[in-house]
Amino acid sequence: MMSLPPPLHQRNLTLQAWQSTLYWLWTERNARLHSNTFRSVDQLFKLIDRQLRNKLQSFREENPARSSLMMQSWLRFS
Repeated sequence: MMSLPPPLHQRNLTLQAWQSTLYWLWTERNARLHSNTFRSVDQLFKLIDRQLRNKLQSFREENPARSSLMMQSWLRFS
């Protein structure tokens, strides 16, 4: 039996979280290799969380209902 695809807001949130995580991990990798600066895991989580919250807020003008659903889902996980 095939399952139903997730709702659009959930797919968008997953994609945004994935992109944010990859961006900050790659930035941290480069900083460690080239600048010898290190961030803790907690700092990385805060950066990812802040970037996602800002991004979700930026969707508010475009589609308030979807933005609200995405923010509610994110706050449930964080």
